[in-house]
Amino acid sequence: MSSDYLRQLSYQCLVDLCSEEGINASSLSEAYGCIFGRDSAITILKILKVHTHVPNQKLLDICKQTLLTLVALQGQKQNIENGEEDGKFIHEYRKNHKIFNANRKTPWFVQEDGTIKNYDSVDSTPLTLLALYRYWEVTQDDTFLLRVLPSVTKGLRWIRARLAKDAFLAYEFPKTRLYGGLKVQSWTDSVDSLLTKDGVLPPYPIAPIEVQAYVWLTLVEWNHVYMTQDNAFAVQLLSSAKQLKKKFNQAFLIKSKNLFYGVQALDGNKHQIPTITGNPLICLWATTRKKECILEEAYIADFVKRGLQDDLFEPDAGIRTMSTLSATFNPLPTSYHNGSFWPILNSLIYEGLITWNFQQEAAILKQASLSPIQYFGCPIELYIKGVDGSFLEYKSPFGKSGCRFQAWTAAALFEWAHS
Repeated sequence: MSSDYLRQLSYQCLVDLCSEEGINASSLSEAYGCIFGRDSAITILKILKVHTHVPNQKLLDICKQTLLTLVALQGQKQNIENGEEDGKFIHEYRKNHKIFNANRKTPWFVQEDGTIKNYDSVDSTPLTLLALYRYWEVTQDDTFLLRVLPSVTKGLRWIRARLAKDAFLAYEFPKTRLYGGLKVQSWTDSVDSLLTKDGVLPPYPIAPIEVQAYVWLTLVEWNHVYMTQDNAFAVQLLSSAKQLKKKFNQAFLIKSKNLFYGVQALDGNKHQIPTITGNPLICLWATTRKKECILEEAYIADFVKRGLQDDLFEPDAGIRTMSTLSATFNPLPTSYHNGSFWPILNSLIYEGLITWNFQQEAAILKQASLSPIQYFGCPIELYIKGVDGSFLEYKSPFGKSGCRFQAWTAAALFEWAHS
C-alpha cells in the first residue's frame, strides 16, 4: 500500500465522515455514525499533528467545527440518568433515539428534543480539553481561544474537583440509575475488558491508567495559557499535575516479565487491576513539547520492552489490546478489547515511540499495523488475528460487526501516510 494511496484513502474517509456537527466516529450506516467526544478529540489531535507540517485548511475547518460542537454539548447540570455533570464533556450525541433505543432491554435517557446526550466516558473531558489546546496552539487563533475559554475553565474545574475527591480521575456507574449507559467508561469500554477471571466487575470507582496520562498532560498544557489569563488558577493546575504524577508513579506500576510496566487500572479500593494491556504505552503519547509525560523517565525503556513481548505484539498485526497471558484473553472474533487489535491504539503508541526516540521500534510497529489495513483495504475499527494466522473482522455474540470506516483509524492512517 503506497503512501499516496494511504493519503487519499484516509483523507477521503475523514471528509466523508463529516456532518454539520463535525467528524462522526464512523459512517452513518454503521454503529457510531454520530459525534463521540473521545473519538472526535483523538481524531482531531491526529489531524493537527499532520497539519503542523502538511497544512490542510479543509480538515482544519472540520476540526474547528467539531470542537465548537463539543463545547456546545458540554454538560451544564447534574443528571444521574445520562452521566451529565457541569463542565463534563459529552461521550455520545445521537439525533435519533428511536433507532438506537430499539430492542434495548434498558433504553438510554432521551432529552426533551428527542436526542440522546450521554456523558458516560471518563476521558472525553481531558481529551477534548487537550484538542482545544492543540487547535489554538497550531492556529494561534485568539478569537477562538476567547470563545472557548469559559468552557475550558469549567472542564478543568471538573477535573480538579474529581482529583481532589479521589486522587485520580475515576468513574463509576450509579446504582440508582434507571436508564441504560456504559458500565465501563474508558476507551476499552466493553464490560468484558474489565471483568475479573471470576466474571465480575471490580468495585467502583475505576481509575484507568491511560486516563491519568491524558489528565496530567491537559493540566500542564493549559497551565501555560492561564499564566496570562488567571495566574492563580495556573498555579493550581500545575500543582494538581505535580501531585498526580507523584501519586501515579507510586500506584500504577508493577513488575511483569522482570520489567516495569503499568496495570490496567485501580479499583475503588485503590487496589491494582493487574491485567496486562496495551494501554500503559499510551502514557508515552501524552508527552509535552519539552519531552515529559506522567511516567517517570526511568521506567520508559521497560514499558517499551514489555509492550513488544510476544504476548502483546504480533509482527504482522501490531500490539494487542490485551495480553494472551491474561485470564480474560479472548482469541475469537467476539473479542472487542480482550486481545483484538485496534489501529488507533497502535497509532498512539507509535507516536509515543517516535517522541521518545524509539525509532526502530516505531518503524516495526508501523509496518505491523499497516499489514492488516492493506488486507482489509479500509480504515477498519478493529480486527482479530485468527489461530491460523488470518485476519478476521470483529463479530459480537449477537452478530454485530465492527465498523469498516472509523474516524480515528482514518486519522491514524493519515498520520502514518505523512510520517
